[in-house]
Amino acid sequence: MPSFLDIFRQYLPTYNEVRNKPTSFDAAAHADSHQNGGTDEISVAALSGTLADEQNAGAIKGVIVDNADIGDQKLLAYDLGTERIIYIEQSVPERTYDESLWAQRAPNLDSQEYVWHMVQLNDKLYGGTSHATAGGHLHEWNDADAWVEKAPRLDDQNHIYSMVVFGGKIYGGTATGGRLFEWNDVNLWVEKAPELNSQTAIRSMVVHNAKLYAGTDPGGRLFEWNDVNLWVQKAAQLNSQTIIYSMVVHNNKLYAGTSPGGRLFEWNDVDEWVQKAPELNGQTDILSLVVFDSKLYAGTGGGGRLFQWNDVDAWVQKAPQLNSQANIFSLTTFESGLFAGTHPGGLLFQWNDLDAWDQRAAQHEGLTGIMSLISFDDKLFAGSNVGANLLLWRRTW
Repeated sequence: MPSFLDIFRQYLPTYNEVRNKPTSFDAAAHADSHQNGGTDEISVAALSGTLADEQNAGAIKGVIVDNADIGDQKLLAYDLGTERIIYIEQSVPERTYDESLWAQRAPNLDSQEYVWHMVQLNDKLYGGTSHATAGGHLHEWNDADAWVEKAPRLDDQNHIYSMVVFGGKIYGGTATGGRLFEWNDVNLWVEKAPELNSQTAIRSMVVHNAKLYAGTDPGGRLFEWNDVNLWVQKAAQLNSQTIIYSMVVHNNKLYAGTSPGGRLFEWNDVDEWVQKAPELNGQTDILSLVVFDSKLYAGTGGGGRLFQWNDVDAWVQKAPQLNSQANIFSLTTFESGLFAGTHPGGLLFQWNDLDAWDQRAAQHEGLTGIMSLISFDDKLFAGSNVGANLLLWRRTW
């Protein structure tokens, strides 16, 4: 049996059957009065819940708060296709760099003149210093704006020309006594090897096959530390090369860059240097060496050039001198690029991966030499001369 409501609905009149209805009434036109800007606009401001449809034609529809999207750090954006506000993934712009500026991160401390080498240990950045009469310090960066002295000069050794991390310790090669220092992890240098065979400067150091090696001046020799208290000579002078300015391990072999002939030496792993590349284009010094993309590269003195070893018997020039920079004291790899620190302009160069240098940073406040470079905390830092400053290659985003 039908309900009373069903029976009642059967006899309800349609709109057109309503008696005494207004003769001018138009339903479609009447709807406009309730919409945005109409004389009888309907407001939803006081209503609760979520609107099923947009109320203002052409306006942006509301967006439901999505805690999951917010937790994923998504952003709100206007979608032209749906004319709605939607959540989208954040778009991080590609990293770019200011190609004209160094930013100072630590000024001069204790009148030190040079930062010849820098190393990283336990998420800290360290620099070895030099001064004609009062150098040889170890400085630690405070991660903000200053150097902090961690070891003063020891036994009149005024220059820390080279540094390396070996066995979880920082070691420094000195002048003018050719000694090996070890940092005590607190506040002092400790001597671990005295001068040997009148070699007054340890110009370069490297770790090879779990041993610590040093390249010397003025005899161009190779020393190995006995892990206790002495240097042991492993290669004598070769071809009148008096300085081993740089060393690197490449394909499990130890290589050295020389002066005054700008040559490449390879150690025979026993007792001799073997020459692997003679001087090229009048470049008298191989001041820096680095391995990049499985190739051995050198920064030169006398013309500021970039050389690549042909893996057999010769240097190949990969970049000529740029902007009158005569010396490439430092080379490093950073974010898939090969970078160089120059003298006498204190510039930063990047190799274009083909045949030339590109300048990336100009001189900073009269600092004429970038003596060391290091990639630290995903940033590129430099140690300077004329005040032993720490510089950062400034990034922009």
